[in-house]
Amino acid sequence: KILNLKHKDNGTYLCHGKNAHNSDTAIVDAFVFDSPAVQVDHIVAVSSTKLFINWTVTSWNLPVTGYILSFREGDTNAWKYHMVSQINAGSTSYLMANLSANTPYTIKMAAKNDHGTGEFNTYHASVNTLDFDPIFIPEVSIKGITKNSISVGWNDPPEKFKEHIHFYRASKDDGEHVTEVLHTLPYPLHLWGELKSASSYKFTVSACNEYSGECSPPSEVMPGKTYDGLSGPPADVVMSCRSDNISDFHWVDVKWQDPQNPNGNIEFYNIELTGRARYYDDKRKMKVINVDSQTKTEDSNSIMTRFDFLEANTNYSVRVCAVTGSKECGAWRAATCSMPVMPPAGLAQAFTWYSVEKDEKNIFKLSIPRLSERNGEICCIKVIVVRLSSGQSAKDLPSQTEIPITNYAAAHSAEGSGAYVAEIITTVYMGREIEIGDGKSIGAIGVARCSACLPYGRDKRFTDPEPEGANKVEDGFLD
Repeated sequence: KILNLKHKDNGTYLCHGKNAHNSDTAIVDAFVFDSPAVQVDHIVAVSSTKLFINWTVTSWNLPVTGYILSFREGDTNAWKYHMVSQINAGSTSYLMANLSANTPYTIKMAAKNDHGTGEFNTYHASVNTLDFDPIFIPEVSIKGITKNSISVGWNDPPEKFKEHIHFYRASKDDGEHVTEVLHTLPYPLHLWGELKSASSYKFTVSACNEYSGECSPPSEVMPGKTYDGLSGPPADVVMSCRSDNISDFHWVDVKWQDPQNPNGNIEFYNIELTGRARYYDDKRKMKVINVDSQTKTEDSNSIMTRFDFLEANTNYSVRVCAVTGSKECGAWRAATCSMPVMPPAGLAQAFTWYSVEKDEKNIFKLSIPRLSERNGEICCIKVIVVRLSSGQSAKDLPSQTEIPITNYAAAHSAEGSGAYVAEIITTVYMGREIEIGDGKSIGAIGVARCSACLPYGRDKRFTDPEPEGANKVEDGFLD
């Protein structure tokens, strides 16, 4: 048994027992219960009617159940209980309100628990309420804008308000959500980052006191809008490679739709065209070339463009981007197409032939030029002989696409005339000379791999009715 307990007797004890048979030790926690003791640490005037009070309390092992706050106003000796609101038992600070302006107050406090009410502790000095209310409404302005941030600044408070303003509450309203942050830095500037580009916001700032936790009314709403950002890619980019066989003209049509995420106002579109071709040149060497790139700009209302004067047998690719007020290209979107093949260029001037006599018969010596496959793969070379009728000259012939193709026998009948396929040869004969009208067909191997190299190709033209043996390739004797 411990008699005459004091606060310092609170602690852990070892109880040791011993007899003739054994000894033992027990650990005992001893709690000293007493009425709580309050120490008023700090009192600050926060307005003309409020004082902030902060204290520490020693509860002596029993929870605090309440506080008693008393005050004396001015030079009076009478203590009054502060009955405005009950102090939370778990608090160690309190905002005392409904006081008189510019008046000294003496404060004392006591705490209570189940053991009883402790002694009052009187603050060491009287504290005056302010003769004004430090209400400060900042004047807000926009200090800087980027595509994803806005800097908001405000003016400093008057000198006599400065010690009563400890932080600012800055708010941002994006139209759907309001976000608030506490600005505790020493300079009056807050950067709102991670904003959406080309978006409008509303900003306010309130001046706050750290003791009371209260803020002055907010500033006037300051609107701000971020700059345009980089656009997302245009939608549905499509390109089509087109050719006109008659004029040997090639072009590309490009179409697109507006970006789903423009991130601003679209000012114009940039369109870039590039091309690449692989082919055998006239020396049968493989070449890979990149054609000259082309760039176009179309205004924001356009969703199509066209590139003219392009080349056959070329793989083209296009990419499109949208440019906003940021003046930078956004994300690109690409498409591809292949320009159709065309006959080799300059065929009319490429072939030469002359007549000679061989074994008492007239034949033609035909020089096969070395042709580049720039316009497309050359599967074969067809040699078509046209037999003119009596009194007919070459100038009387229709366009070569309109000349009907018959066969050797029909063209050389008693009253016959017309065109027939004398030879179909492969590209290995390019750069060589062949004989036409010698009664022998070369019979080149490999021409059947291309449908265009069948005797009459894709545009089969026969007389009506189709002559017997029309599919026959025959290099018969000339008259």
